[in-house]
Amino acid sequence: MDKSIAARSNAFQQVQINLSNNQAKFAHIPAMGKMFTSLTSLIGETNELIDKAENIPSKTSGNKNLVRSALSSVALKASNILKVYSFISKEENLSNFVDSINNSFLTKLREKELLSFCKNLLERITPLKTELADYGLNEEMITELSTKITDYEKVLTEPRQLINERKTTNELIEDNIDQIQSLISNQIDPMMELFMDDKEFYLSYKSARMIVDPATRKKIEEIENPEEQTEE
Repeated sequence: MDKSIAARSNAFQQVQINLSNNQAKFAHIPAMGKMFTSLTSLIGETNELIDKAENIPSKTSGNKNLVRSALSSVALKASNILKVYSFISKEENLSNFVDSINNSFLTKLREKELLSFCKNLLERITPLKTELADYGLNEEMITELSTKITDYEKVLTEPRQLINERKTTNELIEDNIDQIQSLISNQIDPMMELFMDDKEFYLSYKSARMIVDPATRKKIEEIENPEEQTEE
């Protein structure tokens, strides 16, 4: 997650903690109570999104080369069985489909080409499983081919899915951070002027409002004495 987003999120949580510890002081002001409830809800949602983003894997769960090799192996076995069957039964369409299939052919196929071929192969052998059983095809081989196809398709599509999921989650985090910033700046900050006479609460709130960037350790906002602020 972006360091500036993390810094803002941490700072907003300090504001929420400060207000939470002083709820009794603004319990008589309904508007302030509603603002605090909204702030708490937004921060909770944001923390959940941050946890989700951090738990999205940076790498796919499977090794693409190993999964491809496993798929090619079972596809070659099924192709050879279909090749023998088509030759003996004089099935010209099947023969044309598998006649040139060998390990070298499968190795040269591009990722999506191999996936497409294997899906096509599965579609052809499944209706013929009874006939092909006499040539060595069994239910376990069909199931294995189907499983390997699913595994391979997953490792091909998973990287893009992870990228999209991470991008969407980060965008939601940034949107929430902006909503929290708006809530604090445009509603809670002005409301806090009602508590200027309560020095302890007022100053502790202003202190909690300081945002520190962990990358530079430089304070973006610093209020040493709220009563002696100068206009820019």
